[in-house]
Amino acid sequence: MSGSPELDAALVAALADFAAHDRVLVATDFDGVLAPLVVDPMDSRPVEGGMPALTSLADLPGTTVALVSGRALAPLGELSGAGHDGPLVLIGSHGAEDSRGESGLALDDDQQALLRTLDEELAALREEHPGLRVEDKPAGRVVHTRGLPDDEAQAALDAARELGARHTSLEVTPGKGVVELAVAHVGKGVALVALADELGAQAVFYAGDDLTDEHGFEALADDADAGRAARRLTVHVGDGDTQARFRVADEQAMVALLEALLFARREATAR
Repeated sequence: MSGSPELDAALVAALADFAAHDRVLVATDFDGVLAPLVVDPMDSRPVEGGMPALTSLADLPGTTVALVSGRALAPLGELSGAGHDGPLVLIGSHGAEDSRGESGLALDDDQQALLRTLDEELAALREEHPGLRVEDKPAGRVVHTRGLPDDEAQAALDAARELGARHTSLEVTPGKGVVELAVAHVGKGVALVALADELGAQAVFYAGDDLTDEHGFEALADDADAGRAARRLTVHVGDGDTQARFRVADEQAMVALLEALLFARREATAR
């Protein structure tokens, strides 16, 4: 790891403690954690080193690795390079899609009708706010404003939130330069806790950078079992307020963290 960002000693110690458990779940967000945020979401690519470290972790005994993202499942697998049938579990659409499932989401008639209405209203919104981009997802749509001047971006985001407020069945999820409007929603926190319980994971690691990841941090910490909550290691990537236990500066520092975790996990599983 020559030339890698130096990690805080307390974080390195916490990684070693985490790695010592028999069954662990290592989960991370994608955008802003493994890949820098970009104007066009389809231009996103992971920085060098992060995905190989996660893949190597997934090969170790008692280690499940998951990408937990707001992205739909198909582009998450494509852009990360993890694929749909690889060693990593992919959790897409904020927990509503799971790569281990058979065919993704099954929307009922009301949800499909709401999605059609949403498309019509977003088409009108694009006319009012040129430069706004809309990403299609199986269960919703995402309004993107990255690259727009600040005042135009804010006006478009406000309009998207107002649109969401008019339809009480929609789940409205704000983020960095985005607003997601979904007809079916689980949430990263619910998805993470459910996956950890399903696996019987003794310890959970999760890294994220955005508002939706804060829900994940909160859900992992909010556990009646204090011992289990203490074994849940959370890391915020970047600036801003956070409920995570630790923080790293950027995607390059995240690679250094994952490489340190891989080293500690290899040492622990070799014993």
